Amino acid sequence: MGMSGHASGEAVVAVSIAMTVLAAASVISRLATRVGIVRNAGIDDAFITVALLFSIATTVTLLLQVKYGMGQHQDTLNEQDQLLQLRPFWASIWVYNLAISCTKFSILFQYLRIFPGRKFRATCYALIGVVFVYSCWTFFSAIFACTPVEYFWKPNRPGGGKCLDRFAVWFANAGVNIVTDIATGVLPLPVFNSLELPKRQKIALMSVFALGGFTCVVSILRLQSLYVISRATDVSWNNPLAAIWSSVEINTGILCSCLPTLKACVSRYLPRLFTTKLSRAGSRPSHARGASNHHKNGTRSKMSFQELGQGLDGRGQAVQRSVIQSNIDHADNYDMGSMGSMPKGYELDNGQIQVVTVLEQEEHQENDSRAETDSMKGLVRETFYQADRL
Repeated sequence: MGMSGHASGEAVVAVSIAMTVLAAASVISRLATRVGIVRNAGIDDAFITVALLFSIATTVTLLLQVKYGMGQHQDTLNEQDQLLQLRPFWASIWVYNLAISCTKFSILFQYLRIFPGRKFRATCYALIGVVFVYSCWTFFSAIFACTPVEYFWKPNRPGGGKCLDRFAVWFANAGVNIVTDIATGVLPLPVFNSLELPKRQKIALMSVFALGGFTCVVSILRLQSLYVISRATDVSWNNPLAAIWSSVEINTGILCSCLPTLKACVSRYLPRLFTTKLSRAGSRPSHARGASNHHKNGTRSKMSFQELGQGLDGRGQAVQRSVIQSNIDHADNYDMGSMGSMPKGYELDNGQIQVVTVLEQEEHQENDSRAETDSMKGLVRETFYQADRL
């Protein structure tokens, strides 16, 4: 007995709706973080929003297929139901491809927001070009899979027609999809490995980005069901498994692409995960905590000071930058990490202990949360800055 791609229509409905709801929740949380907390939405957020819309469209096409007989043997369906089932099947293919492509674009443009290194950005732009060409091919090869187009869902039309080899086209597309998934997933890992971060924070960041590899695993698992449907003559019976895996693949990609952008939101409720022991010391202002992180080298101190200085404005920003520059200038002469914690209301300035007013403390605390959300970007930018100078 040959392989089968059969599953019940109810399974298709349950999985596709559940996965789409999870993806929608992640995108909504992402937009809330970018717009409400970080207030720095970008083109990557636009792409992931479009990807979600295509994911919803894919789910709609799957529900229509179930309504008109997917999961049942084709010879049990009347001619009208077969037509109504094959038309959304045709639409689901190119909508699925658009969802996959928009998710990849979102991830790659997100990389460009975070990583400023020239070599990295050149590689990223090259990969964007590859994904663009791949996306155009998958879209048009799905739209014009048959000539005339309606021959896809009207195989018995007068005059007939011809179609591309489904097996060759679908497997070629799946192969390129998997390769670009792998390339997209591993692209930032060497960068994170080179960062001077605490081990736990580095592992957490690398793990979040590496979760994109799970999408690649789903793409590989989908190949078996894709093979079955590409060779099947009983399409309505053998399509459900491919439909389920396609829905899981799309929405898993959306979920994984949203995880890194939720760091600010997660940091509010799980601050211990993304902060060091020193940065959690509530008795010290944000810039004083940055000074203590210099216990290894001056570069690391400079990174902390620069990123924390981004969150202030007006008079507070000028004061903060003055303190930052003073500590940077004296970083090579003082071991900040060995000095221990400053008492509440005190800070280091040019190697001297100074009293910090209540107003200044409140100002630092108010801006500390916002500065924390930029920590990863600041650290990465400084690392690339040092690398580009070599």
